[in-house]
Amino acid sequence: MYSTVEVVQVFLSRLAAQDAPGIARLCAPTVEWEAPDPNGARWMLGPRTRREVESQFLILFATFDLEQLSVRQVIVDGGDAAVVGWARWRVRATEEPVDVRFSAVLSVHLGEIEQYWQMPDTLAVAVATGAARAEG
Repeated sequence: MYSTVEVVQVFLSRLAAQDAPGIARLCAPTVEWEAPDPNGARWMLGPRTRREVESQFLILFATFDLEQLSVRQVIVDGGDAAVVGWARWRVRATEEPVDVRFSAVLSVHLGEIEQYWQMPDTLAVAVATGAARAEG
């Protein structure tokens, strides 16, 4: 069974490898989920199954190529971990680069992610994908 720190390390390595099935295998059968859809236009809330988690990351990786992932800080308190970082993605459809600051909170119980909250810069993502327009 993984510790909270180990779950975060494995999660980040699977994210960097764009391994959606591997991320889903880290999750409990049901995960309390709060994260935006891949284009950043709306939030998806509520419980997700492992299959739905895998699908969410498959859509993300079909929309974007991850070019760089930088973690600034990981804070762990028992079963909870907060990750603060930055990622450079490239929109597959347009080749548009997008830099996204993010924080994510993972709650781990018995070595599985039971709660996942992701808070990225949704405006940067929505503008890069064309879901929103930035006024200059």
